[in-house]
Parts: sequence; C-alpha cells; structure tokens
Amino acid sequence: MKITLVVLLLLTCFSALWPQEQEKEKMEITLEKALQMARENNKTYLASKEEVNRYKYKVQQNLGFLPTVRIDGTKNLSEKIMEIEMPSFYPGEPPQRIKLDFTKEYEFSLQIVQPVFTGGKIWLNFKNAQLDLGIAKEKFKNAQKELSLQVKKVFFSILVLREVMNANREALEIAETNLRSVEENLKLGMASQYDKLRAELAVSTLKPDILRIQKQLDLSILNLKFMTGIPMNTTLEIKGNLTYTQHQLEEARLLQESLNHASELTQMKMQMKKVNNLLKMAYAQFVPNISIVGSYSYRTDIFRLSNLKKNWESFYTINLAFSFPIFTGMKRTGEIGELRVMKKIMNLDFQQLNEAVTLQVNDLCMTARQEYDNIQAGLKNIETAKEGVRIAQLNYDEGLISILELNSSISQQTWAKVQFLQALYNYNIAVAELEKISDLLIDGSNQ
Repeated sequence: MKITLVVLLLLTCFSALWPQEQEKEKMEITLEKALQMARENNKTYLASKEEVNRYKYKVQQNLGFLPTVRIDGTKNLSEKIMEIEMPSFYPGEPPQRIKLDFTKEYEFSLQIVQPVFTGGKIWLNFKNAQLDLGIAKEKFKNAQKELSLQVKKVFFSILVLREVMNANREALEIAETNLRSVEENLKLGMASQYDKLRAELAVSTLKPDILRIQKQLDLSILNLKFMTGIPMNTTLEIKGNLTYTQHQLEEARLLQESLNHASELTQMKMQMKKVNNLLKMAYAQFVPNISIVGSYSYRTDIFRLSNLKKNWESFYTINLAFSFPIFTGMKRTGEIGELRVMKKIMNLDFQQLNEAVTLQVNDLCMTARQEYDNIQAGLKNIETAKEGVRIAQLNYDEGLISILELNSSISQQTWAKVQFLQALYNYNIAVAELEKISDLLIDGSNQ
C-alpha cells in the first residue's frame, strides 16, 4: 500500500514538471496591419534600408576635394653615418676622416595636402557617389512598393481561397443532402441505384477539391507569416473581405507618370549619368594633377618635452606638386572607347525599358477593364446559377430531371463563384500594380 502511494506521488510530481503543450497564440490581422508588420520585420526590406546607410558612408569616402592632414613620427633604430676625407690643416700631415651626422634620433612632421586642380576627377567621383546613394534610395523605395504589392497578393489570395473553400463546402453540403435524399427515395422505390451512384460520385468528387484548396490556403497563410515576420506557431484570423471599386483609369496620365516615376527607369537614368561622369573622368586623365603640400617638422636627438624651443629643431616646407602621366600604354584611350560603347548600350536599354513600361501599363489598364466586366458578368452568373440550382432541385424532386442534371447545376453554381472570385482578385491586383509602377494612388469613383 505504501509503495503504491509513493508511486502515485512520484507520478503526480513528474506530471506537474512535464512540459505541457502550449496553446497557440491567436492573432487578428488586417491588410493594413500586415503591411505595417512587413515593413517592420521583412528581412529583404530591412536589408535594402541598410543599403541606403551604406552608401551614405560611401559619399563621405569621396570628399576628395577637402584637404588631407596627417602626422608622421620616426625614431632611428640604427644608422650608418657618412664619412668624408678632409685634407690636413698642417702640411705633411695625412688627411683625416670626419663623420657627419645629419639625422636626428626623433622626427615628427605635420603634413597637409590640398588638391588644387585634377581636371574634375575628384568632383565627378563625389557626384557618382551621390548617384549611388540616389540609386540605393530608389531601390529602397521600390522594395517598399514591391513588398506592399506582394503582401497584397498573398492577402487577397487568402481571402479568395477562403471564399472558394466556402463555395466548395456549400456545394458539398448540397451534394450530401442530395445523397441522403436519393437514399431515402431509393428505399421508397422512387430512385434507381444509378442515381445513388451518381450522387455518391458527386460527393466524392468535391472532397479532393476541398483538400487541395485547404492546402493552398495553408501555404498562403504560411507565406504571409514569412513575409510579415509572424511566428509560424501563431494562429491567424484573417479579417476583411475582397471588394472592388470601379476606377476611372486615365491611361494617358498613368502612362506619363509611369515613364516619369517607374523605379527601373529612374535607376537607369542615374546609371546613365554615372557613365557620363566616368567618361568625363577618363578624359580628365589627359590633364595634370596639381596640389599644394605643406609640411612642418620637429627633430631632436633627445626626446624631451620640456623646453621645446631649446631641445627641438623645427622647419617647414610648402610645395606645389605637379603630376602628369605621359604614357600609360593606351590604357586611357581604351577606357574612353569602352565607356562610349557602354553609353550606347545603356541608351538602347533605356529605350527598350521605356517600351516595356508602356506595354505593361497598357496591359494592366486593359486587364483592369476586362476584369471589371468579368466581375459584373460574374455577379449575374452567380445569381442565375443559384436560381438554376433551386429550379433543378424542384424538378428533380418532381422526377422531371435526372441526378446528372442536378449535379451539373450545382457544379455550374460553384464554377460561377470561382470565376467571379478570380476576376475580383485579378482586378484588385491589376490596380495595385498600376499604383506601384505609376507611383499614384488610384482613386475610385462610380460612373
């Protein structure tokens, strides 16, 4: 008896210490909250933000037109003193060798170098560093817009899949109800075995579709967690419904704004300016570099900080430095030729990108208009399909149609809802992509 009590007591203690399965945290999330969390937690977006800070320091590294100041210090560890042979001051005496020590044990110097003329190379380097910073900022801005677009795509796909799941579950409920009705009618001799088989087939056909849609929905939710930095063990409750607003798309204005603000075009414009600056720098290699170099030095044989004027010797120099490479083995000419070709290639790429942006804007505008028409047609198709299912159910109950026609009407209703949701998704995404490429907020207005 005592042993049993001891065992029960130990089991109780271990069960109290045993880690219990934690309940999953629940979170309600809307589109606005998802966008905010993505901007706060998405690694790719944060990395593009740090790139801007990186190129800010790059600009500081190219302030070459400012003077450079440096301090140098030396201490002689070993030296060989110069010796010269001096004739004797007394006739008949042999010449004498005298050691001359022109060096000091310690020497400290302050040097200032101020570029005066470099043919614009320093200034052009600085301008290119500023352009690199501008490109980094544009990439960061584009990363923000791209992240918003991707979050919208995933969020909208979740809303669509959720509605598609509801439509298929509704169709499954109708099919199961019909199956039960057929089974009752079969007992009463009012239905055939074939009707029962067709009803069972209709139920079994819908179940794999529901499992497939559920898998897509789960993957979309995992993707949303990954993009927003939400822990994977969090249960999300998606808030919101996918709606639509009729937009007045001014295609000419959208195209003009896209050509002015499309991120890829803006970046390429800055790249072309960089190439022009590099070409000017290549030409500037044919002119000399001129700078002023000033140096102030202290020297002594004994390192003492007291009585500096007595123990330390000082001197200074101010020089005008001139540098000009006469021959570089055709290197400068080759650089100029390469940059000219690069400039032509970038001009062609810029023209091609302009055409691609124009084509993309036209395509998105046509897609938005077409999908809006599909939405309107989808609403009518859903209404018609619902009425068709109601009539088919009544006709089947009266024995006027077969189970095949009833199942066909149910499938048409589900298909009409899916087509409507797909058009709704395509319409919203087309509008979102137009906003991204044109950098405009498209306002909705009912016509």
